Amino acid sequence: MIGAKTLDDLGWPSLVEHWAKRCATSRGAAAVRALQLFATAVEARERAAEIAEARRLASLNAPLPLGNIADIASAIERVRKAAALDAPELVAVATTGRAYARLRGHLREHGEAAPRLAARAQVIPDLGHVFHPILEAFDADGRLVDHASEALGPLRRALAALRAQLEKRMGTLLTDERFAPYLQDAYYTQREDRYVLPVRTDGKGFVRGIVHGTSQSGQTLFIEPEEIVDLNNRAKLAEAEVLDEERRILVKFSGWVAEEADGFAAALGAAEVLDVIAAAAIMADDTVAAEPIIDDAPRVGLLHARHPLMLLAERRCVANDITVAAGTTLVISGPNAGGKTVALKTTGLAALMTRAGLHLTAESGSAMGWFPDVRTDIGDAQDLEHDLSTFSGHMVNLREVLGTAGSGSLVLIDEIAVGTDPDQGAALAQAVLEALAERGVTSIVTTHYERLKALGATGEKFANASVGFDMARLEPTFKLHLGTPGSSGALSVARRMGIPVDVVERARELIGANVVKVEELLANVAEQQRRLEEERAALLAELEAAESDRAAARALRERSQQRFEKQTRAAHGEALASLKSARREIEEVRRELRARQLAAEVSLDDVKAATKRIAEPGGVVAKHEPKRQLPPGTPATADKMVPSAPVIVPRIGRAEVVAMLADDKVEVRVGAMRAIVPLADVLVDTHRAARRAQERERPPEPAVVVVDTTLVDGQPAGGRANARTMDTTVDVRGNRVDEAVAQVDRFVDESLVAGRDTVFVIHGHGTGALRSAVRQHLAAHKGIDKFRAGEQSEGGDGVTVAFLKG
Repeated sequence: MIGAKTLDDLGWPSLVEHWAKRCATSRGAAAVRALQLFATAVEARERAAEIAEARRLASLNAPLPLGNIADIASAIERVRKAAALDAPELVAVATTGRAYARLRGHLREHGEAAPRLAARAQVIPDLGHVFHPILEAFDADGRLVDHASEALGPLRRALAALRAQLEKRMGTLLTDERFAPYLQDAYYTQREDRYVLPVRTDGKGFVRGIVHGTSQSGQTLFIEPEEIVDLNNRAKLAEAEVLDEERRILVKFSGWVAEEADGFAAALGAAEVLDVIAAAAIMADDTVAAEPIIDDAPRVGLLHARHPLMLLAERRCVANDITVAAGTTLVISGPNAGGKTVALKTTGLAALMTRAGLHLTAESGSAMGWFPDVRTDIGDAQDLEHDLSTFSGHMVNLREVLGTAGSGSLVLIDEIAVGTDPDQGAALAQAVLEALAERGVTSIVTTHYERLKALGATGEKFANASVGFDMARLEPTFKLHLGTPGSSGALSVARRMGIPVDVVERARELIGANVVKVEELLANVAEQQRRLEEERAALLAELEAAESDRAAARALRERSQQRFEKQTRAAHGEALASLKSARREIEEVRRELRARQLAAEVSLDDVKAATKRIAEPGGVVAKHEPKRQLPPGTPATADKMVPSAPVIVPRIGRAEVVAMLADDKVEVRVGAMRAIVPLADVLVDTHRAARRAQERERPPEPAVVVVDTTLVDGQPAGGRANARTMDTTVDVRGNRVDEAVAQVDRFVDESLVAGRDTVFVIHGHGTGALRSAVRQHLAAHKGIDKFRAGEQSEGGDGVTVAFLKG
């Protein structure tokens, strides 16, 4: 058992209350509030796995259906004793039974995702033969319906007929001249479920009947006239028969529930446990918790741990790594209000949450040892009622710790041995910690004592840690640094809290130069650690961004490859179909020739003519031959090969003539590259030649600007591009600007040679530098008519679509 003081010190009751509020049933909330921690690590691991299954179901949009489950335990106990339940109780039992069936069916359906929870639901029996007839016998208001039994409907109709007859008779009596003059008012009412008339006291002798009462003023008598006494009696008897039949039905239904009392009790217990697990899963999701590694060794290995109560209160909380080896002591130092106590309580709550099988508010991979005993000394131990000062109160707590703690215990002490002479307190604190270490106790203490900081640096079973302090802003960072002691920063804190500067400087003089230097050294170490961690965080962020970009690029490549393969398969299929059709026609020609040869009607010349007919343009084979797209140009002649003349060399693309050489050779230039090619391989680029002639005749056009993608009549204002394929796309991501521009330039030239209308340049988003450079280059390119940013389906602003001039 963990002591009540420890639970209160760590805030466990508050955490339990948050847990209970997330329960869907009153029994689940009561079970959480009365929860006992698990006695073994095996039980805790099993519960943690069950919570993980509940979270998995929630992530699949299939959370445990725990609605409409009432606390029917008292009703079940009553039917065990042969008591009859009333209508609301029976409706509650039946509704809860239906909820049990829904819960069992849900977990049976999702048994693969939550096998442990499905096993728990197997103890819920099939109670449909009990709750279905009960629910069918009641209406939405919880009243028995007429068909609840064969007799109930006729009895209710007979009663309704008598009441209608009574009301009709009472209506006639209101206008009867024998009664009308003596009535207090023209209405009738009921007293003791019998119809009566309101008669003035002065007319009681004129209206014969039974008096059932008077008004509060005493001026009115409520009299049942003799004429309707028999009808009233018959109505009362009919009403009694209806009530007897309804009571008989309730007794019958209560007997059905009693027969399945054990089944209802088993379902009640299973639903209670499942509600506790579901509430723990909700709390884990709310705090972004993770399933811990529950270690048998008494150690602490928390990664990016956060205080759960601070998260639940939606307060800012700095995540910290907390590591303590089994049987060792972690000494945490640093400034006041810097987060030392928060780290202490975070560890203690993690130990208790592990004992309860809960998920921890830390990153996945965090480990928490199994601590059967947790002891704390946190807060002011002063107790005036028992004549205990702060120091003596702490000594009482330390006495109990030293008397009970042993191997496997977790001891958490905040500001050990404070409230007395610092030298004596530090010595006493060291002696206590050494005694605990000898017993194999795992402990965490906070302190300002230099002696304990030195112990953490030199002792084999001790380690130092400190909370950070921002020297520039003179405020704590709440970041825990393992392995180094920290400066208490009392003078800095005092200055931050408004103590006059001259007072702070005087204090600095009084403590001596050596102490000041040590404090400054520790502060500088903490500052360096803070900067290193900030740089590390920045590098990790950049690494994550790079990984994200690489993943996106990989996905894009895979999609492009899939599209290419799909297009290739489609083209291959079309080619096969054409080939098969051509083969069929060739076979038909062959059969015709064979038939004519057999008939001696064909000569060798006829065979040659038929074969030529098959192969000639427009013939069978030519008709199915894929159309080749020839480069746009005319055959070159020597007289046209003047310097700078635009030409096309199919092997290398668009080029310009450098010089005409001997032996019908031409030297051409493609960018910075030169080549010598045969004149027969050169075509005159008529398109570029015509454009150059037009440009010389007209004034310069304004620079091309980026066209937006605003829709006009359902089409992009910048022009509708053809579907993007591998052949019309160039990806320049990851290149330097100059490399990317050169790659785009080559691709545009190739596209112009191939006669494409549109090209897609993938440059990504990034900082925008690459995008700007590519678009500036396209704006100045003579072969680009216009361009625009990609539409959402084309890649958005990470893609530029360029339209080539014809």
